Amino acid sequence: MNALALIAPLLERLAGELPATAPQGHNIVGAQIAIGSLFSIHILIAGLVSGAGELGPAIEFLGFMRQRRGYDRLAHGLGRFITYYFSFSSTIAILLITVLLVGFWGHFWTTIVTIAWWPLFIEAWTFVLQVSLAYIWYYTWDPLRGFKGLHMAIGGLLAIASFLQVYMIDVVASYMLTPTTPQNPIRLVLNATSYPLTVHRTVGNLAYIGFVIGAFCAIRFVRAKTVQDKAFYDWAGSFGLLWGISMTLLQPIVGYSYAKEIQLHAYGSWYKMMLGTLSPVFLWQITLLGLMFLTATIYFARRLRTNGARGAGLLKVMAVGLVLTTLLAAQPYHLGFTYAAVASAGLDRPFWEGGLINPLGSMIPWKVLALMSYTLIAIAAVVWYLRGLPGVVWGAARRGEQRLLMLMAVLTILMMVTMGFIRENSRAPFLISGEMTIQGQQNVQPTVSPSPSGGG
Repeated sequence: MNALALIAPLLERLAGELPATAPQGHNIVGAQIAIGSLFSIHILIAGLVSGAGELGPAIEFLGFMRQRRGYDRLAHGLGRFITYYFSFSSTIAILLITVLLVGFWGHFWTTIVTIAWWPLFIEAWTFVLQVSLAYIWYYTWDPLRGFKGLHMAIGGLLAIASFLQVYMIDVVASYMLTPTTPQNPIRLVLNATSYPLTVHRTVGNLAYIGFVIGAFCAIRFVRAKTVQDKAFYDWAGSFGLLWGISMTLLQPIVGYSYAKEIQLHAYGSWYKMMLGTLSPVFLWQITLLGLMFLTATIYFARRLRTNGARGAGLLKVMAVGLVLTTLLAAQPYHLGFTYAAVASAGLDRPFWEGGLINPLGSMIPWKVLALMSYTLIAIAAVVWYLRGLPGVVWGAARRGEQRLLMLMAVLTILMMVTMGFIRENSRAPFLISGEMTIQGQQNVQPTVSPSPSGGG
């Protein structure tokens, strides 16, 4: 009661300071920046929490099957991370929903809650289940050590709840990009882009937590005082990178299928990403992917070379192949800001004929060929590194390898922010594609009832 008495006046003051009307004119840009920035921070933290909730129980099971304490220690650490960082992610999400979305884009928020009531309702309860299971999983680690099967079952439920919670959010996000009949809950859940988006985000979160494990262990390795700790953090950092890059190997296929669904069901958004104003950002994304594969391959080569294990030389050759592939992938198709600008100027012909078109930058066949090369070379690098691991002595790594692990986490964060920026801006100026524009929903007066379609 005392806490409520302290909080209530603050909430009343906050409500009194909210704008009486939705932001207009230049204020819309400020609202977009505020909401976009907080959503990016929320996704970066929530992605780690969701990834840890799915990967942690799997690592515990792997440790049980292989009878290795290192896996159990790593899984326990992920459980500790979840319990610590749930509050940060939740605080940002509550701030976004109760203050920014309601205060700035109230008409949009009311409309999307009305349309996606059941997915949001299920998401709320799976979130409660996820939080409860995370705390039970972590705090019963020692009490249930003699009942490992029961403890792993709790972890399995945590992984399921984490997946369902993300899936329900993806249903809402996919509807905003490729809306269907809002009165049909089945079609809402089975939206054309909801399944590929969920697979894309789930794989991405699992890769993300792996790379962050590598970066965290790199920092702890540098600060470790005992031989045992150095050996553990060296091994765990390598494991995190291997896991992350293995998940990332799926992304070219998953991402291509997601882009294909967008092309089929939201062609305007697809065109904007590939040939329009977002095409330079897409070019940066595919270049980032190459840099991630390249950094991982260099780490593999250096880590094997540190202990004189076999395979380091061939991994260097693979790194050269990734450099060349990245240079191919980074080739722009139109040597102008957008293809439309190039075409309107009558310069849509190859550059050697005086135009502004670079055929080497076309999606088919060159970008697809680059994605295939990324995948094949990276698979070979992972296999070759695994073959050389028997010659590795854990704890003997050097600082150079640790810097590469930290760099991988930075590149991954840049990749996630880039992908989120592309996805959310591909439907601009719409908040709901074809249904509600940013300007349209801003101009709705309180006395006007929204149309049945939710359009503005």
